[in-house]
Amino acid sequence: MNKVEFLNGLEEIMELDENSLAGTENLKDLEVWDSLAVLGFIAMIDNNFGLTLDVKKIMDCVSVEDLISLVSKYLED
Repeated sequence: MNKVEFLNGLEEIMELDENSLAGTENLKDLEVWDSLAVLGFIAMIDNNFGLTLDVKKIMDCVSVEDLISLVSKYLED
């Protein structure tokens, strides 16, 4: 999975239009970033990378870029 695929996965989870996320967005500005989106994010990471992320680390993320940073070592360029 590369960054674009990652962003597309987030868009799907949050039911946003394709290519609507750039990565610079603040999560609290995204109305659709809620507990269900967090669960979807956890599932996406588990399905794609076999990782179980600490929910606290996810909740500490402020931006989409922070989410990317959490899994960056698993993303292809």
